[in-house]
Amino acid sequence: MLKAVRTMLIIILNIIFYAVVLFAGIQICQKGYSFSYDVLGDTVVEVPPGEDRAITVTETESTMEVLGELEDKHVIKDRYSLYVRLMLEEKNNKKIPAGVYMVNSSMTYGEVIQTLYPESES
Repeated sequence: MLKAVRTMLIIILNIIFYAVVLFAGIQICQKGYSFSYDVLGDTVVEVPPGEDRAITVTETESTMEVLGELEDKHVIKDRYSLYVRLMLEEKNNKKIPAGVYMVNSSMTYGEVIQTLYPESES
């Protein structure tokens, strides 16, 4: 009797363990897909026409601070995915010129990059 209970307990714990591993794997895949789509796809925060917002960039602000401001003003979904996109486009080391930029909450990442780096093409 004790051996049967022990065997049953081991089976139940194995089922729970594999269920947790499967659930974690699915979550990791979903997050990875979502992040990759944000980096490479045409992600927008709102459907057009969206809302216009002014972003002020100073000489001392880093790229990540500007991206944080864009995220706080709901122009982009995630500062880290846009930063990875900038790295892929080899713009992460280029300083965003100081000034006031008009951005819209329905802009894609490509359009935001074109606005912040007007001299270059995406």
